Amino acid sequence: MTRAAIDGIVTFADGLPGFEEARQFVILGSEDLAPFTLVQGIGDGAPAFVAIEPRWVDSQYAESLAPSDLARLNAQPGQPLLWLALVAAHEDGPATVNLRAPLVINPAPMIGIQLVNGDRPYPLDHPLPDA
Repeated sequence: MTRAAIDGIVTFADGLPGFEEARQFVILGSEDLAPFTLVQGIGDGAPAFVAIEPRWVDSQYAESLAPSDLARLNAQPGQPLLWLALVAAHEDGPATVNLRAPLVINPAPMIGIQLVNGDRPYPLDHPLPDA
């Protein structure tokens, strides 16, 4: 698996759905947080998310991108990318992981996107496995 922290600021040109104004984030990982990663927006009132590498949740998770998504990331086929799935905490049940719309980050140019594609065969609310 890829490392869960990146040195520097990652730019999401389109923002994240529901948080379109937040376009710059830092990705924070540590042994104390493992296997989780913090995706922290920059600026006053910026959102923060807890994320996890999808293959930690589903070892068979298919990390594939359309050519248009590779172009948005300024990436080449086979280039190492960081994949993160957002974790949702629920008051009335266990935490879940959104495997359908992962964040994908190209650490070379520090560009990220969120894949929002209803055709992906993964659930929006996959149960978070016990650590």
